[in-house]
Amino acid sequence: MAAFVTAAVLAPALSGAAAKKAPRRDFPPTTSYTTIEGVDPEAPYSRLRFAPGWKRVIRSDLGASPVRGRHKRRDSLVYFAQLSDFQLADEEGPARVEALDLGGTPFTSAWRPQEAFGPQTVDQVIRQINRFEDSPIRHRRSRHTKMAAVITTGDNADNQQANEVEWTVKLLEGGRLMPNSGVDAPGCGPVGEAQRYTGVQDFGDTLESGQFYDPDRPSGPFAAWPRYPGLMDRAQRPFNTPGLKVPSYVAFGNHDGLVQGNAWANAGFEAVSTGCLKPLQSGGLGSSALFTSPDRSVLVPPDPERRFVDRKEYMDLHVTGKQADAHGFALVDPQETAASGGQASYYAFAPRKGVRMISINTVAEGETIGSEGNLDDPQFRWLERTIAAAEKAGELVIVFGHHPIRSLTQNSTDEDVPPCDDRRTAGPGCDGDPRTSTPLHFGPDLQQLLLDHPAVIAYVAGHTHEHKITPFQRSGGAPGGFWGIETASEVDWPINSRLLEVMDNRDGTLSIFGTAIDHGGRLDAPAPGKDAKGFSEEQLAAIAREFAFNDPQVGGKGKSMGGSGKPEDRNVELLLPDPR
Repeated sequence: MAAFVTAAVLAPALSGAAAKKAPRRDFPPTTSYTTIEGVDPEAPYSRLRFAPGWKRVIRSDLGASPVRGRHKRRDSLVYFAQLSDFQLADEEGPARVEALDLGGTPFTSAWRPQEAFGPQTVDQVIRQINRFEDSPIRHRRSRHTKMAAVITTGDNADNQQANEVEWTVKLLEGGRLMPNSGVDAPGCGPVGEAQRYTGVQDFGDTLESGQFYDPDRPSGPFAAWPRYPGLMDRAQRPFNTPGLKVPSYVAFGNHDGLVQGNAWANAGFEAVSTGCLKPLQSGGLGSSALFTSPDRSVLVPPDPERRFVDRKEYMDLHVTGKQADAHGFALVDPQETAASGGQASYYAFAPRKGVRMISINTVAEGETIGSEGNLDDPQFRWLERTIAAAEKAGELVIVFGHHPIRSLTQNSTDEDVPPCDDRRTAGPGCDGDPRTSTPLHFGPDLQQLLLDHPAVIAYVAGHTHEHKITPFQRSGGAPGGFWGIETASEVDWPINSRLLEVMDNRDGTLSIFGTAIDHGGRLDAPAPGKDAKGFSEEQLAAIAREFAFNDPQVGGKGKSMGGSGKPEDRNVELLLPDPR
């Protein structure tokens, strides 16, 4: 089957809706043309089908009204894509706490039925982004602008592990990716187990697997799900991935910098992560969750590549020579690097003349329990200076980071954890930044800073796994402000990315076009009962999408839309006064 479905094929599939004109040029359809929904969302398990597209909504909340004829006048200033929340999970790792999803705990992201197919899904995301190297939105002169960059707004890894970060870099840059983990070791299970899947989705490995989805013999809450013999072993095989055609820039997320996105990486956690004893006891994220009695643990093949990475190693893993600026981390201000002991991870760059993009790190690295963010004072002051310099140079400013403004609420500092005097004792989550982080800055502080500078037109974030657009208007109802743009994840339903393009309407206003796109793999998952040995990577991505829809916690079934948001949060034209 073709990598993307043509309009001629899709038209009959739009049940009850008039077929729209085919997209111009050789573009796959965006979600403004067609979307995906469940065939029977009320059923215990639903297949997927094509559905009518999401209409583009014009929003003028910031005081700029749409002027007729602007599509004939407008010039493109920058076109880029946003990817967010890959959450590439080493689903065999012993430091993962899947049991937190059981027993009515408030945690809903410790395990996902589709998590083993994350690398194959992101591979299809990357392939789709490459097909949109030219913008689908036309403008006055060159018609379709070339993509300048891709930004990833955090949580590329799921559990702060080195191998998860390495998978991320391989997907961004291209090459041969090995999604399996574990090495055979004496006393850590039978010989040959490392080449197979070992984890909670195999009833032969853990008694608890009956409460999770085991594709060899679905049971319990997943009894109606399809049977795919050998599926988990199939997900471990290596494959080739193309990499992005344009430069990509990375921001830290809480899952990139914290164990399971919630706790600082102490030495005890890392010993479990790289060892071969996997605890199965549910509980909090304190040490008791990772140390339990032998009858509540299983042996798994260990792997030193499951070590937790600190901020510096995370950045170093992006230094491969394939992208000269190391996905942004080589652009960190040298003075900030020196002052922070190599921990500063925020930077700025100009993807096109007249536009400055600024990446911030919103992760509260001193977390004991929690996933929300903040900005420490040294970074906040740097951000203030960087925006002011861009404004003085006449540049428009787009800030991007992981946590949206509404999620910058975590009151924890780097100093809440031990200093890195002895990393072996303290663990990789120790405080390596000699600067004082206080006073901390939260959502209202960042909001006011961005409003104080008219050059700022958008803050682009992830974390929430949903499409949401928020206008931040100047006080007193004065025209202008900036747009808060949140985009759904690449792991949970609806598995969307977003294309973003800033247009100068040449009438005193700017437009930011946001267009959601699905990943580029096929829609139809294999028929139940088929042996998974022969499944392609594209079929694994199709299975992942279908599982994401049916996920009983955060899927799209029933009245839930998952992370799809409201119509005004999806495909949009966001107007604002031109501050220049």
